[in-house]
Amino acid sequence: VKISYRWLREFAETELPPAAIADRLVNAGIEVASVQPLVEGLSGVVIAEIEAIEQDLGVTPAGHHNRLCRVALPDKSFSVVCGAPNAAPGLRTAFAPPGATLPGGRTIKAAKIRGTLSEGMLCSEQELGIGQDGGGILELPADAPLGAPLSRYLGLDDTILEIEITPNRPDALSVVGVAREVAALTRAPFLFPQIAVKEGDLD
Repeated sequence: VKISYRWLREFAETELPPAAIADRLVNAGIEVASVQPLVEGLSGVVIAEIEAIEQDLGVTPAGHHNRLCRVALPDKSFSVVCGAPNAAPGLRTAFAPPGATLPGGRTIKAAKIRGTLSEGMLCSEQELGIGQDGGGILELPADAPLGAPLSRYLGLDDTILEIEITPNRPDALSVVGVAREVAALTRAPFLFPQIAVKEGDLD
């Protein structure tokens, strides 16, 4: 069973970090096989907006139609070469400025692409390690806060506890069950799930 640390804390009000919670669970007889970040290696990626397409750079040998985009943060603009077909003025998306890192250990640097300086990278789901779509850059809502860390906005700053459940602990098959155990082990307040029942007339 994979348990989200953020979700767990919605029911057990503990300030203990994930590794400490895992230790408490193991000592109580609930085996925690691993404690891993939800997305590993992602840092420095922020929400930015494509202000304008500054220049058409033509088609690459691989068939990508590269364009030079002006990408805006609240306090600064960048020139970024992008080959995504959905790159358009007004689109808010994931931007990795120089110094940001992507899953797989890739550090973003300013680089010349076909003779044009690109000051960072506009990212797809696949490049961010959050999905399989690599055909275009990530599209975010128009009200996504400019400059905000993408991990925080999308809830990616989370840790997953992988728990191996033994037959005598079916109560630990749910987030609420594990949260109840954590609350008991740490003396943290346990918040009962709110159940909302919608009443209606029978037809």
